[in-house]
Amino acid sequence: MVDGGREVGWGELAERVDRTRDALRPRLDGVTAPVVAVVGGAGPEAVVTLLAVLEGRVSFVLIHPRWTRAERDRAIAMAGACVCVESGGALAAPPAAAGVGNPSVGPGAAIVFTSGTTGQPRGAVLSRAALRASARAHGRAMGWRADDRWLLSLPTAHVGGLMVVIRCLQARRAVVVGGRGASGNFDADETLRVVERDRVTLLSVVPTMLARLLQTTRRPPPSLRAVLVGGAGAPEVLMERAREGGWPVFATYGLTEACSQVATERWDETPGGVGEPLPGVEVRVAAPDGSAGTIQVRGDALFDGYLGAEPGAPLERPFEADGWFDTGDLGSIDEDGRLRVVGRRSDRIVSGGENVDPAEVEAAVVEWPGAAEACVVGLEDEEWGERVGAVLVPAAGFEALGGLAGLGRHLGGRLAGFKRPRCWSVVDRLPVAASGKVDRIACARLLIESPTPRVGEAGR
Repeated sequence: MVDGGREVGWGELAERVDRTRDALRPRLDGVTAPVVAVVGGAGPEAVVTLLAVLEGRVSFVLIHPRWTRAERDRAIAMAGACVCVESGGALAAPPAAAGVGNPSVGPGAAIVFTSGTTGQPRGAVLSRAALRASARAHGRAMGWRADDRWLLSLPTAHVGGLMVVIRCLQARRAVVVGGRGASGNFDADETLRVVERDRVTLLSVVPTMLARLLQTTRRPPPSLRAVLVGGAGAPEVLMERAREGGWPVFATYGLTEACSQVATERWDETPGGVGEPLPGVEVRVAAPDGSAGTIQVRGDALFDGYLGAEPGAPLERPFEADGWFDTGDLGSIDEDGRLRVVGRRSDRIVSGGENVDPAEVEAAVVEWPGAAEACVVGLEDEEWGERVGAVLVPAAGFEALGGLAGLGRHLGGRLAGFKRPRCWSVVDRLPVAASGKVDRIACARLLIESPTPRVGEAGR
């Protein structure tokens, strides 16, 4: 591990892991199928705690450090955790309803809650075998170099952050911690400083993080050899902007239920879509005519099921008889076997009987030079059922290009009237959920509570 510029060797790391295991052991004695709650930040303590529970083959549930107390207690109670490891390694008692263990979760499994940006978070149970299979598949697809170092830029409570630790452990490569601001959130300037100082070669980001990195500097640090962009649909114009600046970006598609990575662009591929499925991961699109349809996944990296409402209750296993899992996302597979993701089925807007995919509208918005980022959501409408709304982060030149009126003229030539946003909110930054993804619920609230007066054409 590299912590604050200091290299921590395997011997020192093993001693710290052993101390954490020794501190946990008395709390686990006598508990059938114990589960440890781990506050999964992105600091060195989180890495040590994860290594300790993995080494001890103890099941664990990941708690996001930005969750409220009620959200934490709900997750801990659902998992039946008997102890909670807070930031800094401090042990805390679980809520009264927890502390019973969970025999429905296999030994050494990880319980990771889905992002909850479109509904109530659910606890996905990722077996030890699934975590290993996913790490192996990544290594076969992307390869490893002897000098690789991966920056832990996502919290370990996010499946993308967890898998950085798992992959590096399996490959015996260094995890670099740092790059967070004083608030503990992602900081583009600090991230770039850490990448350069610690010679980071691998980086995982969500599109919002990539946009902020590009706003900070055009050229990437020379040590970077791959930046995996996932967690949400990355607008092609954003990826093109990064590539033009020399950033080694690779679009990736994944989900919590599949241990993060499902498909990723490869080194030798022409950019487009999210690449081929990883080795050992099967992907199909449920569409009879070969057009866009529901993305389904099958393979060894797939989760065991969702937690029940009570500890020990049977897992909910939402699989077809032959093992396929319906992701709820929409996409297509081209003639070269590469997956293209259209958007989440749950994000789809239906306005006046017409389907609107937010990802398509967002991509059209950020094609305009005066727009840096956008989030498009559906709002209830008495006349249309739903109306399209957009939260916009302006770029330099926004006013000079005509503001919202100029953007309206730009969209008029690119989108049908029913797809164009009818209400706007212009903000400095898009709100993000605990996972680091754009929080669509918060964006909808902004549009309802503080809309920006619309100038120009009405949008339909």
